[in-house]
Amino acid sequence: MIYGRDFEEEAMKIEELIGDMGEVTIRGKVLSVDTRDIKNEKTIIIFNMSDFTDTMTIKMFVRTEQVKEVTGDIKPGAFLKVKGICMMDKFDHEVTISSVSGIKRAEWKEEKREDHALVKRVELHCHTKSSEMDAVSDAQALVKTAKGWGHTALAITDHGCAYAFPEAAHALSKDDDFKLIFGCEGYLVDDLKEIVVNSNGASLDASYVVFDIETTGFHPSKNKIIEIGAVKVINGEITDRFSEFINPRVPIPFTIERLTGINDAMVCDAPGVEEILPKFLSFCEGCVLVAHNASFDTSFIRYNAEQLGIEFPPTYVDTVGLARFLLPHLGRFKLDTVAKELHVSLENHHRAVDDAGATAEIFVKFLPMLKKKGFETLDDIVEKAVMTPEAIMRMPTYHIILLAANEVGRINLYRLISMAHVKYFARRPRFPRSEIMKYREGLIIGSACEAGELFRAITGGESDDEIAKIVSFYDYLEIQPTGNNEFMLREEDSPYKTREDLEALNKKIVQLGELYDKPVCATCDVHFLNPEDEVYRRIIMSGKGFKEADF
Repeated sequence: MIYGRDFEEEAMKIEELIGDMGEVTIRGKVLSVDTRDIKNEKTIIIFNMSDFTDTMTIKMFVRTEQVKEVTGDIKPGAFLKVKGICMMDKFDHEVTISSVSGIKRAEWKEEKREDHALVKRVELHCHTKSSEMDAVSDAQALVKTAKGWGHTALAITDHGCAYAFPEAAHALSKDDDFKLIFGCEGYLVDDLKEIVVNSNGASLDASYVVFDIETTGFHPSKNKIIEIGAVKVINGEITDRFSEFINPRVPIPFTIERLTGINDAMVCDAPGVEEILPKFLSFCEGCVLVAHNASFDTSFIRYNAEQLGIEFPPTYVDTVGLARFLLPHLGRFKLDTVAKELHVSLENHHRAVDDAGATAEIFVKFLPMLKKKGFETLDDIVEKAVMTPEAIMRMPTYHIILLAANEVGRINLYRLISMAHVKYFARRPRFPRSEIMKYREGLIIGSACEAGELFRAITGGESDDEIAKIVSFYDYLEIQPTGNNEFMLREEDSPYKTREDLEALNKKIVQLGELYDKPVCATCDVHFLNPEDEVYRRIIMSGKGFKEADF
């Protein structure tokens, strides 16, 4: 016994304690201890205990001369059994245990986690507390744990920084046969993303079809086109229009109906895509295609053309890319934002023919701006339209893993991190693809998680050619446990409904690795070390507004 009377009651789980429950017994590990002197030569001893289901505050009132004797055994790391009254504390307004009648030492057998795999793995995607508001792991604890489990190496890959490198390195001695891999999970910006695809030497004075589509979702292989709208531009003038509904033969989701105003009644008598798409492609014959966020629109056209056995190798121009190049001062490049900047009327936004008409007027205004810069062909845009740092700061980002293979790689990694913070920082440190390619020597580049460029291309229905191009940039591809991506199953409009759907995405990445001779690495995207630490990260994620935090 440490304090009070002996007792033999079985301990309850702390997570089961709610409100005023009267006398209870708990058992756990002391996390912290504090003492405060109060009136009449008395002291309040406050300590927190955890049984790894939850944590409870215990308050004891003792005579001041007893404090040294009592707190000698109540110290952080000690395992105790406590009996007292569970009640709502009127001062802290939290459930606490007070009126303690007994404290004694408790036996506690902490399970030592071990790795019993015959062939040990190497974790190549691991975060520490230096990943701001994201991870809760201590760098030294990660290294010591991996080494204790018999692993031969570990990669530290915090978000956009190298702060944890010294701490992780100090966890090892010079004689340790353990390789610490210095790395970083960067925020990739594709500043080399083509504004024009398959330029084929086309003149700026060519004939263009500016088009837009409305769909039931964001995934070409899983969602349907419900409307195609297009306008033809010849010699800078709008000369013809195309507008057709398409019967998707599935109900239109309420969110899409609310966004576009298109409902089931409006498309139920419309022809199917097998009839409308050939008409649209005939309308486009001999013209360069133009769209706002063209990769999205063309991905649906391409997928449906493939299903119908129609070849679709278009030349197309993306007005989002043009806007970034010609209007770098804009904070956003959505259609309505660009239209407002150029004084283009945009009525019935999110209806295909109206959006296509507005995009056409925007494109017509872009043409003289391009000619003023000396551009005469689409090839000129491909060669000379270089993104400024200001434009890069406003472009979307993807996750990417950068690992230093040697000292040259470590120096280049530092260069990229420095530039990301000093030259390209906007809400997060950004890593332009052009800079990565410039300082690629000594680096090993991985495709990262579901927020990576490859994963997003697959789920976004990019063409096989585009995916092949993306794969070619990486030294290895990553797959991760389906549990990491289960949030996708709970998204309202997600086409992924089962764990098997998530496994299929991993299998697709494995197949790509086999097809293009790229190693495929199973990583965990580690953000906490022990299972009981998960709750701390959940709190952080909840504080950042993530709806999935409690899952």
